[in-house]
Amino acid sequence: MTEKVIFLEPGEERAQNIVKAMAHQNAGDVVQLLSLEGPLRLSIIAERLDISLNTAKYHIENLMNAGILEISDTRYSVKGKKVKIYRLKNQVFIVAPKMTCLAEVRRALTKYCTALGIFISVFGVALVQPFVDLPAVPLQLSGSIQPGSTVPTAVLTDSGIIPALIIAAAVTLLLLVIYEMHTTWKNRQSCV
Repeated sequence: MTEKVIFLEPGEERAQNIVKAMAHQNAGDVVQLLSLEGPLRLSIIAERLDISLNTAKYHIENLMNAGILEISDTRYSVKGKKVKIYRLKNQVFIVAPKMTCLAEVRRALTKYCTALGIFISVFGVALVQPFVDLPAVPLQLSGSIQPGSTVPTAVLTDSGIIPALIIAAAVTLLLLVIYEMHTTWKNRQSCV
């Protein structure tokens, strides 16, 4: 099953319907339950969330009207009554204000995915290639057989993680600022 990508603009009727449907905690719980357990019937949803059938039905109807849920199947109960099975629609919502074409949305997504990739890459390099050689620091080990035992700092789990995160964040922010300045300069040149 492929995901459907839905582009929404703030203020748009569909975006408002989604926000209204998801505004209550019970609606969020229904969505989370269906995402974890898959398609379920109304009575199972109400039972698992410990809410009344009417409350569950109300939120499911709102979520269906907003386009978040759908009926995946219908079955018949032991008494011969038709029972609906509900599931989440396989879709991704992207809220993109003032983006009128798909190309603008792709550019924005590419920019932020590239920034994330740069962050992860710089973090990895900074973590495996330490820029500062940390000497062994004497530490008192509680419960140690030998008093005054030392442990090299490289053995400590977070010795290089914090500096690597700081370096990765600084490089990523610097590159984003340079990119934004270049884009602004290019836009001004095209307007002149």
